[in-house]
Amino acid sequence: MNDTKPWRVGIVGAGRIVRTGHLPAYIQGRVPVTAICSQTGTTATRLAQQFRTEFPDLRVHGSARELAADPDVDLIDIATRPDGRVNLIRELLPYGKPLLVQKPIAYTLDEGNTIAREAADAGVEIAVNHNLRWAPAQRQLLNWIRAGELGNLTHLAHVHHFNEDIDTWYTRHPGYLFLDHGLHYLDLARQIAGTEPVAVSARASRLPGQTAQSPLSYSIMLAFDGPLVASLTLHNQTRTPHGWSSSWYVNGDKGDAAATYATATLHTTTGSITHAPSGEWVPDGVLGAYTAFTEALDDATAPGHDLADHLRTLALASAALASANDQGAWKKIPPVYGGSGR
Repeated sequence: MNDTKPWRVGIVGAGRIVRTGHLPAYIQGRVPVTAICSQTGTTATRLAQQFRTEFPDLRVHGSARELAADPDVDLIDIATRPDGRVNLIRELLPYGKPLLVQKPIAYTLDEGNTIAREAADAGVEIAVNHNLRWAPAQRQLLNWIRAGELGNLTHLAHVHHFNEDIDTWYTRHPGYLFLDHGLHYLDLARQIAGTEPVAVSARASRLPGQTAQSPLSYSIMLAFDGPLVASLTLHNQTRTPHGWSSSWYVNGDKGDAAATYATATLHTTTGSITHAPSGEWVPDGVLGAYTAFTEALDDATAPGHDLADHLRTLALASAALASANDQGAWKKIPPVYGGSGR
């Protein structure tokens, strides 16, 4: 491959996230999608028909292995449910093609560490679709921090209001709030901090009258080896859609910054600037994850969202869940395959 030829994508999975996120992202980026498959084949066939204008050569395969063997597929995008991802990845490793995988790689850190070892042994590159890193406003926030505009960070807070009080496969998993939805925010907190937390304390609760089987509210505190103080709160039963919000606050010894879904603001001693970048978390973040992965593949370098990095986020989320199950007791972040540092 070279940097003038896009990596042709085969998608495993044809659910809502593919319909509303992955395929629109690839349309936006003019990424060639050459193949798709799903468990029953029905949803894949339906999506191929729906997006026939944008992807006229899109083939529907009968299985993931058949898709992986397709010579017109260079990179496989896995967008299936977490509970079967490890076995699916294991099936695809012999084909040697890079894998871009939805998060989490698995619901347990043990499974994640095991498949990381197997992928390393097989020489297969895996990146995880931590797409919030490339949401336009959050990307601007990260750019300011990494450019040193805030100086040394002293405080980080995230406050999120949403509503997923529904009975569906993902809200039936007892760890969903930490291991799946909240994984986005724990991952971005790691990126903002630029250093790894060493311990975590969390509380979570099931709210009166809720429909979802998983908890719908959490409060998390992160401990670092240094002065940085960090917290995250998520209330996932906000009944009014106009009350949905996501706010990030970051403070340093040189400046302060904040971000929402749509804007990023930087405050310094010389004044304030607010950016309202074009685009949205989806599909821009999904396209960003693909682009960063393929650029790294072209350069033969490790992408920032590779499997080793994802395991650090999964380790943090797993420790937070363990803390919540132990009434907020502080838990050390467990080591992961490939080491615990950046």
